[in-house]
Amino acid sequence: LQVSRLIVGDFSDRKRLQDFERGLLNGLCQVQMEEFVLFYFRDFEDDTDTLFNCVGNVSTIRLVGLGLEEISQVPAWSQVKQLECKKCSFEEVPALKLSLFKELRVLRITKNKGLKNFRQKFEGLSHLEVIDLSENSLTFSRCCSPQFQNCPNLKHLNLSFNSNIRLTGDFTNVKNLLYLDLQHTTLFGPGSYPVFLSLQRLIYLDISHTKTEVKSQCTFCGLNSL
Repeated sequence: LQVSRLIVGDFSDRKRLQDFERGLLNGLCQVQMEEFVLFYFRDFEDDTDTLFNCVGNVSTIRLVGLGLEEISQVPAWSQVKQLECKKCSFEEVPALKLSLFKELRVLRITKNKGLKNFRQKFEGLSHLEVIDLSENSLTFSRCCSPQFQNCPNLKHLNLSFNSNIRLTGDFTNVKNLLYLDLQHTTLFGPGSYPVFLSLQRLIYLDISHTKTEVKSQCTFCGLNSL
């Protein structure tokens, strides 16, 4: 069987479906599809280590409104290129497991109210171009080079509508960024010293509503492409 998109679940969270049981998607191992969407399941048994077992060859996966606290085990042969986790139950950005999606190009983790920590590192995602971590409750420092190891093609980084982020000026590992969105997130660093020096390719920067007070004449030094 070949399908372009398979949607499982409910479009409303008012009456969520029953718990997600281990092995529920095993039948999908015989289905070839381009996009898999899972909507509004209430709880996951053992955080369901079987979630990706039969959808690892799907190009796009969207997980919306799930009671998923951790990313399930990722198959070594995963071909997932786009992954979205919206309104899930993460408390920490699961960068370690997400780094096993070696073909990943677009990652979106948004609208997770309990998502506060960004201590793990993304590593070895050579194809990754877009990361959207907007509308969470993230608070972290040393942004943004340490969080991205060997992700040389990252071009779009969205950290808008979070809590507190401290910029150190170290963008060595993300120096190819073209798009950086930090709006509506309280920032520490910009305005006091030139934190954007290494982002010479950046063509879009949004630091509106970030409580940034420009004190240094060199606040925007290095932004030669803006």
